[in-house]
Formats: sequence, C-alpha cells, structure tokens
Amino acid sequence: MNKIFTCIFLFFFLGCWQISKMPDFAGFWEGPHPEESNKKFYILINYQNDSLFAKGFWTENHFYLSEFAVEKTKSKNDSIQFFVPGWNCTYRGKLLENNNIEGGFYCEGEPFDKVILKKDNTAAQFLSDAKPGFQKPGFQYKYNPPALLNEGIETALTLSKTDSLFIYSLVPEIINGVYGKLNSFLLYKNNRLICEEYFYGYAANNLHPIESVTKSITSLLVGIAHDKNLITELDEPLFKIFPEFVHLKSGDYQKITIHHLLSMTSGFEPQNDELFASENRIEFALKRPIKTKPGTTFIYDGGNTEILGAILQRKTGMLADEFAKKYLFSPLKIENFDWETNKQNGFPSMAGALNLLPRDMIKIGGLVLNKGVFNKNQIISKQWIDESTSVKIKTHIPDDDYAYQWWNIKINSGNAEYSAIWANGWGSQFIYIFPELNVVIVTTGHNYENDSWAITSGIAKYLYLLSD
Repeated sequence: MNKIFTCIFLFFFLGCWQISKMPDFAGFWEGPHPEESNKKFYILINYQNDSLFAKGFWTENHFYLSEFAVEKTKSKNDSIQFFVPGWNCTYRGKLLENNNIEGGFYCEGEPFDKVILKKDNTAAQFLSDAKPGFQKPGFQYKYNPPALLNEGIETALTLSKTDSLFIYSLVPEIINGVYGKLNSFLLYKNNRLICEEYFYGYAANNLHPIESVTKSITSLLVGIAHDKNLITELDEPLFKIFPEFVHLKSGDYQKITIHHLLSMTSGFEPQNDELFASENRIEFALKRPIKTKPGTTFIYDGGNTEILGAILQRKTGMLADEFAKKYLFSPLKIENFDWETNKQNGFPSMAGALNLLPRDMIKIGGLVLNKGVFNKNQIISKQWIDESTSVKIKTHIPDDDYAYQWWNIKINSGNAEYSAIWANGWGSQFIYIFPELNVVIVTTGHNYENDSWAITSGIAKYLYLLSD
C-alpha cells in the first residue's frame, strides 16, 4: 500500500514538476523592423486548449500601426515556430533562459534572416488593452476630471447627472472595443472640457494624425485670409490666380473658382493616388482632366484642398503652415503640431497631413462653436464661420451635406434630431460640433482596418443625454 502511495505521489510530483518546467511562450514577443528603427513588430502568442495561436502587430513610435496574420504556430520542448503568410516566411527559434527567443526567418528564395525575439508583455498597454488592466476580472471604468492647464481651456469641476450618465455609458463601450480602436475621446460642453480619455497608451501630450480634418482647418485659413482682404473674391477664377497655367483659360477650366474648390464642386477628376505620388502636387492637381461641369456636382477630392494651399501662398506670401502658425495656432495657444509630412517645394499637404493634440482639436471645434471667438478674442469673423459651415451642396450620402471643407450631418438620438458641423478624418479623427447643445466632441483613432465611422453610432445612442 505504501509503495502504491509513493508511486502515485512521485507520479503527480514529477508530472507537475515537468509541467512547471515546460517553456511558457504565452505573451508578446518583440522583433525589429528590417529598416526603420522607429518601427517594431510583435507576436502575441496564446494557449487555447493545449494549442498555440498567434497574431502579429506592427508598431510605430511605440503605438499600434497595423495587424498581420500568423499561422501554424507550434512548439516542442523549448523550440517554437510559426508562419507569416504575408511575408511567406517561417520563423524557428529556441527559448533562452533570459526570456529571449533566438532564431530567425526562413523565407523562400532568401538567405536566413537572424532575428531575436524579446518578451515584452508591457506591449499590451498599446496593442490590446485600451486601459491598463481592463481585461482583468472586476475592471470598472472610473471617471477622472480633466486637468486644468495653462492653455486657454477651462475644465469642469463637477458633472451633471445626465453628463455623467453619457460618459459612463459611452466610454466603457469604447474601452471594450465596440467602436474599434479609438485613441482618445474628449467632450467639451458649455465652454468647459468635461471628459478627456486616452486609450492604448496614448496621452494628452502625444501628437496624433488628424487626416482629413486638415481640410477643415484649411477652410479656417482661407477664412482668415478673406477677413484680411488678402483673398477678396471667392468667385475669382483659377486662371487669374495661376496665369502660367494657360489651359485654365479654356473650356470648363475657366469656370473653376475658389468657391468651387472649397465646396468640392470644381469638377476635377479625383486622382488621389497619382496626386500624392507626383513630384509636384500643385501642378498635377491643376492639370487634371475635368469630369463634371464646375459648380454642379459634389466630388470629394483632396486635390481641391491642395490647390487651396497654393492659393493661400499666392495671396498671403506665406506657406500655409507658416500662415496657420501666425494667425490661427498662436492665437489658439497651439504650440505643438507637425505639418512636415508630404512637404513638396515647401508646400505642406492640405488634404490630410497635419498632426495635432486632441486638446487642440477641441480648441478648433470650440472656435467654430463660438463663432470665431477664443478667450474673448475674435480670431475669425462670425461671417466666415457662418458662411463656411452652412450647406453649399448636397452629397451622395443621406443626411450628409457639404459646406466649405466642413460636413453638415444629422444625428438622431432619443426622440430628437441634432445638427452637427463635422470635420471628418479617416480612421476616426473627428470633430463634432453641436451648436444646439453647446457641445464639441473630439475623437482620434486607428480605425483604418475597422469601421472608421462607428463611433458616430455610439454618440447617437446617448447624445440626447447632453441636452439637459
């Protein structure tokens, strides 16, 4: 009997000991980009029913960039291998005592590529966890009031019951990924910032690409130039501004005006891929063929906005980013921005290359909400705000109309319909301005692979709560 008991004890003890000594590959494993030091890839490995599953992530500057597929993951003793179909490569490696995997990629027709993977589970905070620890049992979202900074934005000290209900209804859904991968959510009501949340490792001091929200800021710059009588007539034809382009004096080209560029009714044929691959964006944009008669049809086209940037330079003698810094950003106390992307012959891209802080996006929204006033200073005329944000053309999208580089949308919430002036950037870069509610909502995100506009439906679910 004692021998039997001893055998059973040794069996379980040794068995447990062997299991405890089995290598644990679960977690995030970091690898380098072959050319760019600011980019890294991560392989996330999970155990499911004694099997291994994995997926890959690219990051840039320590933030999520994209996902990629990982297949055929398996391990034996201290060795592991997996296949990346997008690269047509198999990784084979061996776990070392220092929590590294030493190995490399075997790719068809290429020499062996040695790559050491380093375990780094802190990557979860910017790849899989919207908030630290949110996947742990018992996690609950807790509201924290926005900090009061010396930047011209007032913050709220208390929340109303309905504002609190709005925040506690929507933010947990954002954290749970209901609306894809949002990086920030800010709520500004009655000229006070009442909610400021960041996700996936982002923080208030991290610049974020705002994509086509840049177009709406271009509209503000044109407005400032118009207020200063540097741009006098919106009906001025392009051939007068760019006389060196002789073709603009012929056919339908001669009918195109600044107004048409602002309202996306120029009639130019959109060729965005070719435009941004060209060696001279302005020349390419002006020489494109005409698709529809100017002034008749809405066609969303970044080339229109690029031409507006060139007009700003011609009329003001300053490149758009310099003009913005002096007459828009400095008065708004916007000090941290990046418009270096896609500069060409000095011209920053106006269609979608600006990077801002989400708080500064709130300032842009608040400026429009308050008819061009910021901190009691009239930065842009009320006349331009009214003119540039009112409907100019119906679009092909129901309840989405277009103004001067701003959208006008209708959102149904509760039993009411609310009008919004909307700056819309791909990937969930949005500024929603609700004049009726005295509210601005800002989001930034990385929804390039998901539904970019999903958060609009979330806002619609609870927006009526802000009417109190």
